[in-house]
Amino acid sequence: NPGNLAVEDQWILAEFDATMNTVRQSWEKLDIYTATQALKTFGTGVLPSHYLEMVKSRLYDGDTSAAWTLHRIVRDFMSAFTPVCPFFTHHISETLYNHSAVDIDAFPETADASVALGTADGDHLRKLSNLLQTFNGDTWNTKKERGISLNQPISGLAIPEELSEFTAILTRMHNLE
Repeated sequence: NPGNLAVEDQWILAEFDATMNTVRQSWEKLDIYTATQALKTFGTGVLPSHYLEMVKSRLYDGDTSAAWTLHRIVRDFMSAFTPVCPFFTHHISETLYNHSAVDIDAFPETADASVALGTADGDHLRKLSNLLQTFNGDTWNTKKERGISLNQPISGLAIPEELSEFTAILTRMHNLE
C-alpha cells in the first residue's frame, strides 16, 4: 500500500473487501454460485463502470496510488476466481505478475485494513456506494437526454451533500460546471 490513497481508491478497496468477504465465506461452504456472482457483480459492474471511470485520468497520468489499487484488486480477484477459471486466471496473473494465481495457497488478505469490513471508515464508504452509483448513472442519463457526450462539460447538476468527500473526483469525472 503506497499510503495516502485517494478517497475513490479507499472506496473501491472497501467495496472489494466486502466482496472478498462474501467470496471467502462462500468458498468455505463450497457455494460456487454465490462466490462467482459476487465476483461477477464487482468485476463487471462497480469496478469498471464506476471506479475505472473515476480514475482513468489518474492512471493515464501515471498515478502510483491508482495503479497500485487497480493492480492489487486484479491480483486478488485472480486468486479468488482461480477455482472456477484456472486457465484464464493462470494466464492473466502469469502475464501481469510472473506468478500464477493457481499457485496461491491462501485466500488474499485485506488490501487496506483501514477500510476493511467492520471498520468505521470502510463501513462509511460502503454506505455511500448506492448513492455514488446512482449519482453517476443519473449524470450519464442526463448527458444522454441533453445530447451531450460523456466527456463534455455539463452544468446544473449538484453533487449530493452526502458525497462531499467525492466532490473533486466527481467534478473531474463528469466535467461538472
